[in-house]
Amino acid sequence: MCCIAGAPSLSGRERAEKEGIRFKENKGELKIGIINLMPFKEEVEYQFYAVLGRFDISVEVEFLYPENHVFKNTDGSYIKDNYYPLGELNNRNYDAIIMTGAPVELLDFQKVNYWDEIKNLIKSNKLPALYICWGAQAALYVKYGIEKFTLNEKLLGIFRHRTNKNPFVSGEFWAPHSRNTQNSSKDIKNAGLRILAESDEAGVYMASDRDYREFYISGHGEYQRERLKYEYSRDQNLFPKNYFPEDDPKKEPPMKWDSHRKEFYYKWLSHIREKKFSNISDKR
Repeated sequence: MCCIAGAPSLSGRERAEKEGIRFKENKGELKIGIINLMPFKEEVEYQFYAVLGRFDISVEVEFLYPENHVFKNTDGSYIKDNYYPLGELNNRNYDAIIMTGAPVELLDFQKVNYWDEIKNLIKSNKLPALYICWGAQAALYVKYGIEKFTLNEKLLGIFRHRTNKNPFVSGEFWAPHSRNTQNSSKDIKNAGLRILAESDEAGVYMASDRDYREFYISGHGEYQRERLKYEYSRDQNLFPKNYFPEDDPKKEPPMKWDSHRKEFYYKWLSHIREKKFSNISDKR
């Protein structure tokens, strides 16, 4: 079975091991830095350990945080023991980074208290990157001046997407969305970016630069089965579309997006690995 290096929290490790992921101390073939901007740290850690650790590619994972923000839902000692400050990113020898979403999408970017750290990271980053949800909106704004706009109603549910020919996603697939804001496909196209997957209901799901070095993902392929059920039970004011069988919250939702995330994350990790080792060979 697959392996993933690193030191997740005990709860995250226990949950991931239930899915057949085992951990080891030695370094992986790839080292990924994840900027975790979500309030419930262990849940997001588990999501990415479970996704990145399911393949025959050994991945070492580390988590980072913005120093100018005090997280209300996670003990400061946990952050100190398990995370690196963003200022350390360039010293950690990552092969790629992932930036998560954040529950600040209705704020202007400049009003986010850690905006300067995020802006400077995006501007200076030279590594392959996945920017997800608010992270994608932030990167599109910093790099291309693309504004986000507020939707009339929160987009919540599982939506079908079609793809434009590319090496990372294929055919039609389902993927989760949970957000109040969006970028327009026109703005993304005008910036010279590739639109890899989109939906009539949910808009652009995945875009990339011309070299497939940076990806901008508006949805959440990393979500576990129960995540939207939790959001529904928490809010009760919006029913997730295409999620519960027969729209019955008592029935277990199928993992309709699992084949998509398996395809994308495997191809992305393989792409990073190929680039890494081809660069090593070129230097010999």
